[in-house]
Amino acid sequence: MVSDRIRANRLAVAMGAFGVYTTMMLLVERRMRQTGGPGIIPFELAGNASRAEGMMTRWGRDGQRAARLSLWLDFGYMATYGTLVGLLVDRARRRRGHPAAVPAIVIVAVAADATEGISLLKVLNHESVAAYSRRAQIAALIKFAVLAGTLGYAAIGRDRP
Repeated sequence: MVSDRIRANRLAVAMGAFGVYTTMMLLVERRMRQTGGPGIIPFELAGNASRAEGMMTRWGRDGQRAARLSLWLDFGYMATYGTLVGLLVDRARRRRGHPAAVPAIVIVAVAADATEGISLLKVLNHESVAAYSRRAQIAALIKFAVLAGTLGYAAIGRDRP
């Protein structure tokens, strides 16, 4: 019975899970910022060793701990936003009569986010900071571009005549 309700309200359940996870991520974000450093998104986009190292210095030990926690939590966050965006894209795809494979593009964003997260954990461990900062930046840009495109697809466009 509960599983029937969840199946019938998949989008609402996905939104709820995303909302709860977003709240957790924002709490960790606040911890990073309280140390005098930036939030996680500027770290994702640092792109080079000097910027990444500067951010880690400003964070200090506490901020780096919060950043590490944020990155580990992000692996679960990927599941919540990936599911939500996939469902939104699927709903739009069905209205438009597009192929069933269209929502699979969200996998690209989630994979890019995973690559970004692993890279940034290596940066926080001071491993090949220049290379991993650049890799994280590229992955973050791919993630943001795909999410913007998929959310745009879900929000606007032409329905089937």
